[in-house]
Amino acid sequence: MSIDAAGNLHADVCFAFYLVPSSRRTPSAAGEATWRPAEQITARPAALTLTNLDGQAVPLNASVVIYNEQGEYLLHLRDMREGIWAPGCWALLGGNREPQDLTLEDTVRRELKEEAGLVPEHLEVFATEEAITPDGLAIPVQIYAARWNGDPARLPLTEGVMLAWFPPETVPQLRLGGGTLDLVQRHSCSRNAV
Repeated sequence: MSIDAAGNLHADVCFAFYLVPSSRRTPSAAGEATWRPAEQITARPAALTLTNLDGQAVPLNASVVIYNEQGEYLLHLRDMREGIWAPGCWALLGGNREPQDLTLEDTVRRELKEEAGLVPEHLEVFATEEAITPDGLAIPVQIYAARWNGDPARLPLTEGVMLAWFPPETVPQLRLGGGTLDLVQRHSCSRNAV
């Protein structure tokens, strides 16, 4: 709420909409909404989740598992700042979808170029995972995989502390963000199975 220059009281109202599959609609669906005091509601625009007609969460974020011919994985040491996901941890490169991104592949390509000057030739969908935001919300993340053979020390890193290659067997010894260990191990197993 705010008061303008003329002394009039104004209320700001935000709405969240989602589609419910016809199989889940009930006559009382409208009755499921509840009123809450304003002090119980916090704005979390970065954590909005969209769902498709089947009620499945649609990812609005993307990350990439980058590996080389030696089977090593490229990880990003994140800044030690409050309010960001996995501060001071090793993690995958990636980020949030921006309005100019037509697809999540566009998102991950833009993030790789912006953060590290990386332009992978080929990206393949690897998994969809759930990440927990700093405020405790679970959001879906589209995970891609890409092969790259280069020296991370030569990349123009614009975010975080550094990039480095790690063999899968040393990754568990690192301070890791979210599901990074699980993703590296799963990807390593899938490559070894081929």
